[in-house]
Amino acid sequence: MTKGRWKITKKNSVIIIIIFILCFSITGCRNRDNVIKPINAEYFTISYGNSGYEAKDKVKQETVDFFVEDYNNIKLNGTTNQEINFDKSITIIFIDNDQISAQLTIDDKGICWIAANNEVNTYILDKKSNIYADLLKVYYEVKGKYKS
Repeated sequence: MTKGRWKITKKNSVIIIIIFILCFSITGCRNRDNVIKPINAEYFTISYGNSGYEAKDKVKQETVDFFVEDYNNIKLNGTTNQEINFDKSITIIFIDNDQISAQLTIDDKGICWIAANNEVNTYILDKKSNIYADLLKVYYEVKGKYKS
């Protein structure tokens, strides 16, 4: 080797690998942490299929807080190209200070569309999540209060 050129040794290889690992550790290579940014909400609107209702003054603040926490801790199993079944989808739009803070659309198969922080993507919801069933229950509760 000539003077001034890099000589690849075991020591240099280890240093390069350590730098590579540190870069990925700092920037993060996990998908979930880069997707869901925590939100706040004063109330939400909820829809199922083609009908929707504003839940403001129709549910307790604890219910709003529950869904905000559920959203902030949502577990995803990656992105997908699968289409959402909009006939069986539930959409919840979180409102904070009269502005949309996030939107989640999820179908009965766990395909979900998340819109927050000017980003929109389609994901597969973790199979252990109960958010669809919880949202469906609250949808019917809110819908019933409009019919009364």
